[in-house]
Amino acid sequence: MKANKALRIIPLLVLMGIISFLFQSKPAGANSIPNTPDTVEIMTVIERAYELMAYAQKTFDVSEFPSVFIDTQDYELNAKQKSAISSILGMETADVEEAGYLTAMQIQYISMGQGSELLKSALEKANSENRELTAEEFQAIVQANHGQLPAPSFVLDTETKFVFESIDIDGNKAVVRYDDGAALQEAILVKMERWLIASIVPIWIHF
Repeated sequence: MKANKALRIIPLLVLMGIISFLFQSKPAGANSIPNTPDTVEIMTVIERAYELMAYAQKTFDVSEFPSVFIDTQDYELNAKQKSAISSILGMETADVEEAGYLTAMQIQYISMGQGSELLKSALEKANSENRELTAEEFQAIVQANHGQLPAPSFVLDTETKFVFESIDIDGNKAVVRYDDGAALQEAILVKMERWLIASIVPIWIHF
């Protein structure tokens, strides 16, 4: 009887061991990023990019963007972005077609800054006249801001927590998946003298 009981216990212990292994192990590539100079630099560049974007949300200063972003054909501009680039920067059509993620990010914050100033001036005028901003005045701001909605500057009071899931490097190009706390993102980076971000596209937005 004791022998039979032992035989029944052994498969149970084996099963428990397998279950424990499965829960502790991770799928290939999930959070198994090799610690190499390239992967460290790539993660550092992405983290730095978020710092610069947070600073730009407060100051609309995009002067440091070329240190983390780059224009390549890895990022496809939409019609609205092309129109904003053409009207705000005065770029020729051929040059707009060569623009990429760097220019898209620059124009986003430049537009925000211009819209913020226009909105501030309009609100000050309305306040001095003891009245609310009218819908017509707001539409005039949008039109003056090249069709872009105005937005006030603001400061993010939370630190971004990154969870890097995978970094796949193929020669001078890398595809990175990471979670920034608001969305699962996929970034493409290219290596020139250093790694630069050519695209960031959300895969799953969850906030």
